[in-house]
Amino acid sequence: MKTVVVTIPGMIFDADLNRLSAQTEVKYVEVDKVTEDSLAGLTAGADVLMLNFDVVVNGCGELSADFWQREELATLKAVSFDMTGIDWSSPSAALAKGLVLMNIPHYSTQSVAESVMAEILLHSRQRHLAYVDEIKGREVTGRKGLNLNGRTIGVIGLGSIGSKVAELARGFNMNVIGWNRSPREGVELVSVGEVFDRADVVVIALKTVKTGPDANTGIVDAEALAKADGVIVVNLANRALVDEEAMAVALSSGRIAAYSLDRNPDSLAGPLGSLEQVHFPPGNAWNSDESMDTLRETWVSNVLNFITGSPTNTFTE
Repeated sequence: MKTVVVTIPGMIFDADLNRLSAQTEVKYVEVDKVTEDSLAGLTAGADVLMLNFDVVVNGCGELSADFWQREELATLKAVSFDMTGIDWSSPSAALAKGLVLMNIPHYSTQSVAESVMAEILLHSRQRHLAYVDEIKGREVTGRKGLNLNGRTIGVIGLGSIGSKVAELARGFNMNVIGWNRSPREGVELVSVGEVFDRADVVVIALKTVKTGPDANTGIVDAEALAKADGVIVVNLANRALVDEEAMAVALSSGRIAAYSLDRNPDSLAGPLGSLEQVHFPPGNAWNSDESMDTLRETWVSNVLNFITGSPTNTFTE
């Protein structure tokens, strides 16, 4: 089989490529970004594509459903992605074509959960607004903090990351409630609206589903936000899960005290971009030495396991 690796520099090492080369013909391509045309050209004749998310988001942003029907991909049998969430790749269309899709579950759970707690503390101690004072040339104000001990955290989405956030929050002696599609032992599950009604801190940790009966874009809407009273919200999952117009209104009214979401041009250009209560951290919550070691190991192993007829970490909808 022939495997094409398309990635930004630094994502994979010689030792990883040597593991691949022992089992498959490897074409290794380092690029900063791709278009659908260029990616199709690079993939032509391949059986397996190892695809790095960064080259897509830096270039065309997402892969359309039509991409998977390109003539250049006629020989393609499987795609190994270098992350957990692959909603940006039109996976339904790829699966409909018969491709085997493989992702990397849980590789960054600890890193993301710790980053979420950092955002909570940034807002609960009001350090973010003090930094805004500094960068805007104002006198830095020492604002009153909020102790997390004994407070309630609501976690929307209790998968691996959400469950780890709940575990860390219990270390602060916080009470945990949540919303999840299936039961979770040890967590009181309530509606999304009740999460905002009862919680002092809300963390959104859902896998994004854009289509179908389980679609959850905009799950945090105006109705849910109207129930909040001075709530801190952290969303390092996906901006699409929140109605940003409604969030801006809730922030302006004080129903939401502070909001964190990954830095992105659309949110910065929208109604949240000018609000000082919003923190836009870089989208690197996942990035640690430990996460990267797991990523490389699994990314390569997924390909090798597919080649030997025992695919692992296969993605289904």
